[in-house]
Amino acid sequence: MNEIIRTADSKGRVALPGFANATLIIERVDDTEYRVRKAKVIPEKDLRFHEEDFPVDLSARDAANLAAVLEDPPAPNKAARRAAKRFTKRHG
Repeated sequence: MNEIIRTADSKGRVALPGFANATLIIERVDDTEYRVRKAKVIPEKDLRFHEEDFPVDLSARDAANLAAVLEDPPAPNKAARRAAKRFTKRHG
């Protein structure tokens, strides 16, 4: 990755190549690091919500499997434990 060094002006603005007139997502990683990404703007009329896909039709077998797992959930695997640790670290 190329490193670009820029100096911010008195209002904290920095000119970055490739970001002119773009909508940006600026994410604070820590006290000394920010992540800048271009955002994809979606017109409101085209915006879909996951709730629109509900209810989901399940077969009798899938419904029984879901009920069994909800009653007696399996132990988390290694990936789930790592994800929970990352989530707790980021979100408390």
